[in-house]
Formats: sequence, structure tokens, C-alpha cells
Amino acid sequence: MKQRAKGTWVITGAASGFGREFARRLAERGETLALWDRDAAGLEETRRRIPQARTHAVTVDVTDMASVERAATETLETLGSVAHVVHCAGVLRVGRVEAVSAADHALMMNVNYLGSVHVAKALLPQLEDARGRATLLFVASVAGLRGFPELAGYCASKHAVVGFAQALRDELHGTNVDVRLLCPPPGDTPMVQQLERLPPIYKLSKMFTAEEIVDAALKGLDRRAWIQLVDLSSKALLKVGALAPGVVDRIIRLAAR
Repeated sequence: MKQRAKGTWVITGAASGFGREFARRLAERGETLALWDRDAAGLEETRRRIPQARTHAVTVDVTDMASVERAATETLETLGSVAHVVHCAGVLRVGRVEAVSAADHALMMNVNYLGSVHVAKALLPQLEDARGRATLLFVASVAGLRGFPELAGYCASKHAVVGFAQALRDELHGTNVDVRLLCPPPGDTPMVQQLERLPPIYKLSKMFTAEEIVDAALKGLDRRAWIQLVDLSSKALLKVGALAPGVVDRIIRLAAR
């Protein structure tokens, strides 16, 4: 495996949750950070918590390709070339399919999936120019590997991220860009904490902290597996689902009652 390239890390969704925790951990390592989010106040709070780091905050809307391209240019001009990307930006809406508005279904696809496309397209030229192994880490979800009741729109958007990342990984095979996919279980983050109620399927897993998930993700970057699963439940879900899908169906339907 090539040595990891030196250069700026872009962290999207850096105003809270996984993005803020990635920023904190990478700051401890002395990395140069470009913090991207549409929440300017949240970005400033993240910067306040990591004063020792060389950072630059960029207010950006990942659903807008022009906004992402401007952020990529600003980052290059301010901090130098980007060598690594951790794409955490995402939204979550829950409820039965007929109860979730069409606008919310579209929002999840626009932010979670098209946001991933926009970030990759805008930053790939810089990643491909990096000297050494560049990282493009997409934060998806275990919900991107199996559909769950009351999470249909979210699952669809994260399935799209998984498919996009896998295709892009194959397209970039033989280059210096290392495409990775993080599929965490439910995280105890502001995105989840702000829900009025949790989907019943969350009963199948404990809530993991951002610290636990980011710790597993950063360790995973030094390993060869391209899909990173954090917990034993997620790993068991995939293995049992491949060998005995009916068993997983029954477990999920029972949990959803």
C-alpha cells in the first residue's frame, strides 16, 4: 500500500456529529483541515474546539455543484492542494413511506447521494494530483446495505452512495485515489437526537458515539478492507443476510412491530 499523501483534509458536515469528531481527531494529529458545512455557526463552534489546528472554514451547500466547486477552489487557494476527503454531510428523515413527504425524500437524495457526487467530482482533480495515496472516504450507513422499515428514503439515498462509491472505486483502480466506504450503525449524533422518535429498528443496535465510530473509521483507513463496518451486529447482519436472508427478514419485521 502506498504511503499516505501529505496535504489538506476536507471534512464535509464538519459543523456537528461525525464531521466535528473527525476534525477533532485529525487536528490532534496535526493535519491541515478544510471544514465544510452549510451551518456557519456550527463551523465556528468546531473551529473553537480545535484551536491548535490549521483550519479554514467554508460555508458550502453540497446539493449545489457551483457552491461545491467554489469551496474546492477556495480551499486550494487558502490551504493548498487537497489530499484527503471525509464526506460526512447528510440528512435523515424517518417515518412510514406514505408519511414522509415527497420533498423530504428528494432532500435525502439531494444531500446524501448527489452531495456525494458533487464533492467527488469537484475534488477528484486535486486528489489525483496528490503525491502518494489520497483518501476519498464516503460516510454511508448500514442502512445503505439493507433496507429498514421507516427509513425507506434514507436507505435509498445511502444505497445510492454505496453503489456510487463502489463504481468509482473500480473506475479509479490503479490510481493513487483510495476510495473507502464507512457504513456505521446508528450514531448518537445531533442528527439522530433531533428526531421526534426513533425508528423501531434502532432497537436492534446500541447507539454508538461519534467518538467510537470515528475511532473505528480512522483505524480502518490503515487496513485493506474498503467497506468499514464498526460493530459486530452490522457484520452479523451482512453475513447472515447473505446466507439466510429469510432469517434477517424475520428479525427486522419483529423489531418493527
